[in-house]
Amino acid sequence: MSKPEQGAGSEPEGLQRLPPGRHGLSRDFVAQNQRDRLAAGIIACVAERGYHETTITQIAEASGVSRRTFYGYFSSKEECFFAAYQLMGDHLAEALEEAADGEKRWPAKVRSQLGALLETFAANPNLVRFGLMAPPAAGGEFAERYRALLERLVAIVSEGHPSTRDSDRAEAAAMATAGGLAALLVSKVRAGEGEALPDLLPELMELLLTPYVGRKRAVAEARR
Repeated sequence: MSKPEQGAGSEPEGLQRLPPGRHGLSRDFVAQNQRDRLAAGIIACVAERGYHETTITQIAEASGVSRRTFYGYFSSKEECFFAAYQLMGDHLAEALEEAADGEKRWPAKVRSQLGALLETFAANPNLVRFGLMAPPAAGGEFAERYRALLERLVAIVSEGHPSTRDSDRAEAAAMATAGGLAALLVSKVRAGEGEALPDLLPELMELLLTPYVGRKRAVAEARR
């Protein structure tokens, strides 16, 4: 999923077209390849045009498959979007969990996880456009999936946080902060500075730590 940015009409990076005719590839391999291509295709199209302006024909063309192949996997554009959104969420969650391996201190774990998240988005700013910009704009169930994604990522990053007198309040504040963090990422990408997202690490770390450890300590940890 963390692939270089691409236009909607280009070949999905790292996903080669299957050879025509008899190719000797297993059915499972072909199915997975085509589903991956469709995920890459809808991410590129929605990132460029927005959800409502994207068509199934455009998704198929960007994926290098036919409309018939599209309908072999998905009954609608919405179903394809949600499948790709789940795949993206799983990828981001896995990146966060792997980044925490070996870290003893919670603030150090948060630094590693936020760093991994920013590097992933910097490698492919289309993920920000698809995952953080398009769903709120589309509204309804799309906005709900967006909020669920933020909750999932916040839960992973906040795991192991130091106890506070009002843990529920701290977690609610962290969730509200997550919306602000997403807005910062979106603002950077809209300005054409997606490759500079890792520069936001100290600022994001301070914002996320503050509900749990207080602003003074959060500032100190962010500057370590």
